[in-house]
Amino acid sequence: MGKSFHVEFDVSDPSLRFYVCCICQNHVALTQDFSLNYTPATGVTGGVFDKVVNVHVNEAEQQRQLGLHTVADVYCNKCENLLGWKFIEVFEEDPVARKDMVMLQMGKLQERNGNQIEEAVEPITNTATGNRQ
Repeated sequence: MGKSFHVEFDVSDPSLRFYVCCICQNHVALTQDFSLNYTPATGVTGGVFDKVVNVHVNEAEQQRQLGLHTVADVYCNKCENLLGWKFIEVFEEDPVARKDMVMLQMGKLQERNGNQIEEAVEPITNTATGNRQ
């Protein structure tokens, strides 16, 4: 097994917004790495992220099918809270699911905005510019 690293975002930057585990406040993802909303057939609402930190896939567990995709559960490195899943294999052309992307359940996260910690919500996209706010 490889050496694990712990990443902490710069909390002194008041403009930096990021998601943390709702149990232990472990830093998990920057809001800028949020790709899009995802609600598969399971009905679990989440966000697909291009990049996440301080999480792992438990290799001892079985991978499972989610529709035509193969996924594996993703856990917080610090407290082992189940946060979502990683797409291992994607068997159909899908604008949302791509191999190695991670879907995090928003209900398992909180958002750090400056010195405040709030309920996690998907970033709002400005439809005129396409930029996230």
